[in-house]
Amino acid sequence: MSQERLPETPAPTVGVVAALAVLAAVVAPYFLIDATAAGVYYSQPTFVPVHLVVGLFATVSIVVFAAGRNGRTDPPTAAGAAVVLGGFMALLVLWWAIAVGGLVGSLTTNATFDYHRWLLFAATLAVAASAGWFAREVL
Repeated sequence: MSQERLPETPAPTVGVVAALAVLAAVVAPYFLIDATAAGVYYSQPTFVPVHLVVGLFATVSIVVFAAGRNGRTDPPTAAGAAVVLGGFMALLVLWWAIAVGGLVGSLTTNATFDYHRWLLFAATLAVAASAGWFAREVL
């Protein structure tokens, strides 16, 4: 049985790094502001605990990217799963970032915290983009 050799691409490694950046961005408010305020920040405007869902999907994305890169999972299947996870994370964080806009200024006087939600959104976009790149390379 002949096995087709897939091209070597750095896309899954970039995806792992981007998913780790999402995890770092998710936990950052707990170091920047009071933990109670961070809990309000993540759960107030939505019915979904955004930080938990996005953190879970980022963790699963790390496993999916690594399995596709190492050949433990069929790379086209891994790339497709990563596209779905990255896209859902990006859409969920965009929805949350827009909804939490009015709450951010009342939580802290730390001006750099005002940009956290957009940093998190950019990190999820990086996961989605690297997943798209991985899918383009293996399909």
